[in-house]
Amino acid sequence: MATVPGRLHVRSDGRVAGPATIEYNDPFPCVNGSWGSGDMNGVVMHTMVGNLPGTISVFNQASYQASAHFGIDQQGKIHQFGPIGKGWIAWAQVAGNEAWYSIEHADNGNTQNPLTDAQITASAQVVEVLSRFAGFPLQVTDSVTGRGYGIHNMGGEAWGGHTCPGPGPRSGQRAAIIELAKQIRHQHATPTQTWQAKALAQAGALAVALTALTADLQGDALVKAKAIEADAAALADLLGQHQ
Repeated sequence: MATVPGRLHVRSDGRVAGPATIEYNDPFPCVNGSWGSGDMNGVVMHTMVGNLPGTISVFNQASYQASAHFGIDQQGKIHQFGPIGKGWIAWAQVAGNEAWYSIEHADNGNTQNPLTDAQITASAQVVEVLSRFAGFPLQVTDSVTGRGYGIHNMGGEAWGGHTCPGPGPRSGQRAAIIELAKQIRHQHATPTQTWQAKALAQAGALAVALTALTADLQGDALVKAKAIEADAAALADLLGQHQ
């Protein structure tokens, strides 16, 4: 893992995209889930006790009553089960569902199998983009009142009373995932983001100035000014999405 992978982003439809192998559930979102989440405290590591195809199959059965936001196989393929930023709730850790994202990791049926390098890379990419999108810190947490990258079993009975993601080495691999996520964020904080931030600030200031100006205009001048105002607002929105 000498090369730092690229940074993902959340599209307007809630799908995560970017320089990784990513597939989206069909249907999207999967049948097991609900709506109404808000601010997110972080993301929870899960282990599948199986492999990705089987997990996709059961998560798409309404009778199974369980799901996650993402699944990652041993080759680093990312499967997204539901949208980010749209209020979709995965049914992954009971009382922790509304405030925590969830990532299932394939283990070939044995929790003692450590995450592969490819899984660590993909997980770091997903954790980084979720952290950046929702605003929680890139850090390990073992508390339901904390923020960052947690584990299923930290929630105890309220989260279903699971031992997931262990017993095994996987919980301890969060430190490596967070470290790589920090490298992704640092390495890809390029000058491109710097000029985008400046352009965003300028576009926002222009929109405010135009709003004030339209108050003193009438007729064709007012129509033209409002059109420019709309263009400035659209530009600010576009730049904000691509920081």
